[in-house]
Amino acid sequence: MAVANLDNKRCAQSLHYVPRWLLVILRVHLGVIFLITVSGKIFRASPFSEEMVSYLQGYSMRNASSPYREFIQQFVLPHSSLFSYLVMTGEVVAGICLLLGLCTRVGATVAMFLFLNFMLSKGRLFWSPDSEDAAVFFSALVVLIGAAGRVWGLDTYLVRRWPRGFIW
Repeated sequence: MAVANLDNKRCAQSLHYVPRWLLVILRVHLGVIFLITVSGKIFRASPFSEEMVSYLQGYSMRNASSPYREFIQQFVLPHSSLFSYLVMTGEVVAGICLLLGLCTRVGATVAMFLFLNFMLSKGRLFWSPDSEDAAVFFSALVVLIGAAGRVWGLDTYLVRRWPRGFIW
């Protein structure tokens, strides 16, 4: 009887605790996604800004919500070269931060911002059943909240040196 109660107690406790090292899977996965994606943009024959403008003028103008469409027309398209470099820089920063576990919360925040904008450019919402961007947005949110860089990442060393630093 005592053994059964002990097993039930252990089972109940295991339901309340998820090992933090499991967050490493999400963190590394997102980092690899960003680095693969940005490498395709950097090492292409034509500038990424051309592909981005084509996408925004075509698909986004048909599918994005009217406030986001207005943002694209007024700010992004007139400065498409700048925005293409900002997107690539954000992907490099997010990819390196998440892959190495260095300033992971910064990397996760950048990732969330990029996924949110891409999702909005497609006219999708968080509750859209076909929005894979929402899924990776929430993966980045879990990495942010869970401070996933503190396990098998460089944030482990930074938090020892500066324990009150929020970015790690």
